[in-house]
Amino acid sequence: MKKVLKWVGITFLGLLVLGFIVNVLESPKQKATEKAAKEEASPMETVTAGDIARAYHENTVAADQRFKSKKIKISGKVADINTDIMGNPYITLRGGVNQFMEPQFAFNKSSADSLANLKKGSKVTLICTGKGDIAKTPMLDSCSLL
Repeated sequence: MKKVLKWVGITFLGLLVLGFIVNVLESPKQKATEKAAKEEASPMETVTAGDIARAYHENTVAADQRFKSKKIKISGKVADINTDIMGNPYITLRGGVNQFMEPQFAFNKSSADSLANLKKGSKVTLICTGKGDIAKTPMLDSCSLL
């Protein structure tokens, strides 16, 4: 009986080591492709900027569960086009609880050229990742214009 248990243990340990080695040998490109495939397979929620603002105004915990760290498709009208203190561009969309709490959508510096063509009042559709809120102002980052 001890020999059988010994061989079962050795086989299990061997499979565990083999799985670890396969995971380590997988290239970063393969991992990124698999991650992108998983993200595309999961349904992306489509909301307006006003929906996000109301959700955070009503219940931050529930809004974080719904939006934080998730890719979201957002539509709305541009309220402002600006840069943060690091020079990264962001826009705000109308729909906040008040004009000082409009949802903010951050972009990479490489998006500056496309954002330079926007005007206040333009209708836009974005894909962003939820980041939570700061003082009830919804924040999203890694945005791209559609």
